[in-house]
Amino acid sequence: MLRTLPFIMAQLALLGTGAWLLTTPTPLLVSSGLAVAAAAPLVFMVSALGAPRERPRRHPVMTSVLCGFGCVLTMFGIYRFGDQHQWVLWLALIALCLWMIWQRYVWRRPTPSQ
Repeated sequence: MLRTLPFIMAQLALLGTGAWLLTTPTPLLVSSGLAVAAAAPLVFMVSALGAPRERPRRHPVMTSVLCGFGCVLTMFGIYRFGDQHQWVLWLALIALCLWMIWQRYVWRRPTPSQ
């Protein structure tokens, strides 16, 4: 739980930024891409907190696909509407990297009894 909390807070901050961008004149593709890239891992992390540790830890493919799709939406929005929104892509990529790091070092980590 304690190892997951910083990742949840970071993804929540990125999701908040994406939600805030939805209220600004930023193109919808750019802001919704960031929101999707941050929301998919956040939902999985929060739901994994209540899951038992005894079950096998398989790769959650759909969560990774949704996070990557959010990055692609952001990239397409930048391609379509201009490079001034490039900073949002960096935030979406940070969400994707945080997801990969959390999977590798927190979620798939063996239990202490093994």
